[in-house]
Amino acid sequence: MVSRMNDCQLLFDVGGTFLKAIVADSDRRLIEDAEYEVPMPSSGSRDEIIGALVTAVTRGAALAEERGMRIAGVAVDFPGPFDYNAGMSLMEHKFQSIRNVNLTGILKSHPALGSDVPVRFLHDVNAALAGEMMCGNARDFRNAALVTLGTGLGFACCIDSVLQLNPYGSPLISIFRMPYGGGILEDFVSKRGITRLYREMSGCVKNEITVAEIASAAFEGDDAARRAFAEAGGILGRVLAPILAENNIECLLCGGQISKSFELFGPALSENLKDVAQPRLIAPAKNITTAPFYGLLASLIQEPSR
Repeated sequence: MVSRMNDCQLLFDVGGTFLKAIVADSDRRLIEDAEYEVPMPSSGSRDEIIGALVTAVTRGAALAEERGMRIAGVAVDFPGPFDYNAGMSLMEHKFQSIRNVNLTGILKSHPALGSDVPVRFLHDVNAALAGEMMCGNARDFRNAALVTLGTGLGFACCIDSVLQLNPYGSPLISIFRMPYGGGILEDFVSKRGITRLYREMSGCVKNEITVAEIASAAFEGDDAARRAFAEAGGILGRVLAPILAENNIECLLCGGQISKSFELFGPALSENLKDVAQPRLIAPAKNITTAPFYGLLASLIQEPSR
């Protein structure tokens, strides 16, 4: 795409409750005062969810017009399963009402865009890694991986600076369902995994406890909290080691909200990688919150990965 000085890109990060959006300018900068949210419940009706996407474009177009900018592209990250090439959700556990709906066509039909404006869809973890490859901690590496820890567990990798994708555009390697401890890996390394480990180690009977509360306790010296994070990090390292070794991964980054507590699980993660895989860098993402937006931007200003 040939860039113009007044071009801008609309970037949408879809969660389970809100669509977060921001406008990026022609210098590849996120415009801080052009960030906004639109309610978009994953359990909503077809009209509610599509209406949220349309509203997001309308608001973005208004922000662009205020600054004398022309919308040159729209990129959206969505959780999976999703056909990112066709722009259609395949999810049955959430966003059920838009399953198999052509979202690309709906966005292109918006009067502020038109059929000539490119619309891209990315898996949310792919977007985060692409953002770190563009301007984050993976920028100096050709073979990099990113694991996201939050409500779920995600993984994406780049080989020779190319995102590794399956035919639908999702990450080629998936780890969350890998068998572990009589269940799956996500049962041990995620929000529910860390809270479960903490309950087991501390005897905590509090009905609701958050990972943030456990992290706060760990930083204050709570031994059970520290051991819960270390155990999760160790488990993750043991499972990732052969995957990283096989793909010659030089850089492993951690994203997602739990990665803000990297110092609690990072040492155990690194320890369990050192004998099998030896990435030159193991660290949290540089831009934990904004990496997906930078990855969406990269998808519009670079040729899509194949």
